[in-house]
Amino acid sequence: MTAPTQLAMLLADARLPTGGHAYSAGMEPALTSGMPPADARDLLRARARTTSQVEAGTAVLARHRVLVGAPLQAVQDAWAARTPSPAVRDASAAHARGYLRLARRLWPAAEYAALPEKPCRAVVLGMVAAAAGLPAEDLVRLVIYDEAATAAAALLKLDPRDPAETTAWILDACAAAEPTVAQIAAVTDPAAVPASGAPHSEQWAQTHARLTQRLFRA
Repeated sequence: MTAPTQLAMLLADARLPTGGHAYSAGMEPALTSGMPPADARDLLRARARTTSQVEAGTAVLARHRVLVGAPLQAVQDAWAARTPSPAVRDASAAHARGYLRLARRLWPAAEYAALPEKPCRAVVLGMVAAAAGLPAEDLVRLVIYDEAATAAAALLKLDPRDPAETTAWILDACAAAEPTVAQIAAVTDPAAVPASGAPHSEQWAQTHARLTQRLFRA
């Protein structure tokens, strides 16, 4: 097993102390807004082909710009333009702080001063990938998997079922995104970041942010 593969597996591990347990990747907002649990598998597939690709493209672009010494603000701006929900943006910035705390411990030599103010999670992941030597295609697959696995883990808490069932859903979501991996991994310009939106997820996130009783931040 190569070092980049080991790193990808580490970053995708839910036990990594990044605060990921506080996020449901849109699952709780969807359920509390009325989506039937029976549609959860379709939600994972849909996000793998839309919002998760925005995240993956942003991370790849951030990785590229760190490696060539280019500013990262344009990456953050491209992501924000494709993420209209303030609730989603706030949750991503909070999640990014967890990754950043860990990254500073493991890769102290990285140029963290180059990060924009309140970076999103994808930008921080891109910096981590650059600092650790993670290839772009591995980074894309990591983001797609992490989003699907986070949503599936949240579903097990919100609507308990056989974990083997949700594991199959994760693999299905990753397979749905696989044809786009090479294209996303080649992103080197902000305009090329995927712009596939998910209006229902954005709306659900806004509604969810106003709830006083919830298990997950987003």
